[in-house]
Amino acid sequence: MAENKGAQNSMTEPEKECVLQKLWLTYYNDTLYEKGLITEAERNKMRMRIINRASSIKR
Repeated sequence: MAENKGAQNSMTEPEKECVLQKLWLTYYNDTLYEKGLITEAERNKMRMRIINRASSIKR
């Protein structure tokens, strides 16, 4: 159990922020699709933008 605790603390604040942003953006994107406000193509395009955005922030 102590090993897991150490692994959780290894993320920096900017990394945590990046993960949270990615989660929220993905949630909103999926919600818009489920409600029929965007098409599957739009959802997939936005998903790729979210992934690329998150990877560019980490650099």
